[in-house]
Amino acid sequence: MALPKPRKDITKLLISTPSHFVGGYEHEAFRVVVANENLGVKSARLDERTYRQYLEVTVETPEYKNDAIAIPDYSQIGENFCIAMSVLFGKVFDSHGLMQQHGWAYLPDINTSHKIHNKNLTINSSTPRADYGIELNIENIELVQDVLFQHDEDTVDAHSTFWYAGRFYVQSLRIVEENPELAFLSLITTGEILASYFKYDTDDLLDDDSKTLLEHLKNLGEEGEQLHKKVSKKLMGISEAFCKFLIDCMDDEFFERTEAKNDYEKLTKCDIKQRLKAAYNLRSKYVHAGKMPSGWMSVDYLNNNEEVHHGAPVLEDKEMKKTVKRSPTFIGMERIIRYSLIKFLIQTNVIKEIKL
Repeated sequence: MALPKPRKDITKLLISTPSHFVGGYEHEAFRVVVANENLGVKSARLDERTYRQYLEVTVETPEYKNDAIAIPDYSQIGENFCIAMSVLFGKVFDSHGLMQQHGWAYLPDINTSHKIHNKNLTINSSTPRADYGIELNIENIELVQDVLFQHDEDTVDAHSTFWYAGRFYVQSLRIVEENPELAFLSLITTGEILASYFKYDTDDLLDDDSKTLLEHLKNLGEEGEQLHKKVSKKLMGISEAFCKFLIDCMDDEFFERTEAKNDYEKLTKCDIKQRLKAAYNLRSKYVHAGKMPSGWMSVDYLNNNEEVHHGAPVLEDKEMKKTVKRSPTFIGMERIIRYSLIKFLIQTNVIKEIKL
């Protein structure tokens, strides 16, 4: 009897993480399971920096018809799972490509997975995060399955915004140990994209002093009216929307928790807007002037999971020195952005409130 041929209506992909997960999950449209290790092959222990766990993702996809103009490619599904799971669990995930598609076998790319990870970083560890401390069990994908496969007309724009922002978030986690400056900028870009989804008016973005200034300008005649238009556009720029969106997402519970080991190293509510503005200014200095604070964005020295800088950066540029000191560290900024990504999904009704 001939062996059964591979199914043409499913796609299999391989993803991986330096964290350790248990369990598996099966939905009517997809299945995620741990890929077993080859017998006799020595693998790293969970606490070793080279440890990596592989997961097989199987998704039901339309069968390829021979009369189709182009062969559909579903490899992006693997990256989508990485984005959704990175946001949900707050861990690094990498996509290695296809294993099977349209009944054809593929060889996934695992050459890029031989990395050494700092297991002290919460994004690489095998323990739940402080915020939305979801157990590292694959069955918890159920919490975000609507992001992956439920696209209602009312949430199409929110879905698109999430996937666009999520690409930068997952990129930041992957590259932070090699390129911390670009990783930090990717977090800022994530926040910008999420903030752009909401249309804020003047009253939402400006404080009382700024509103009073604009009112005075408006009352200065025609010239004042022109100045009013120019200044209001400046004051209502994306940086203000960026700060407002993130601050609105961070509730009191966010500040009650921390991943820093010491209280003086954690984010606080009293100065969070100042820190967010400093973070955005770092992005602006890099994009518009090509300036970046060299090794002061590195996570290598953050042994206590510091969310803020508590030392004075050694930089010749005084303005840059002040901005770096005020800004959150990558660890602090990542906490803010992941929390906001989940809040965004809940606020836009893409997923239900996550109750732990």
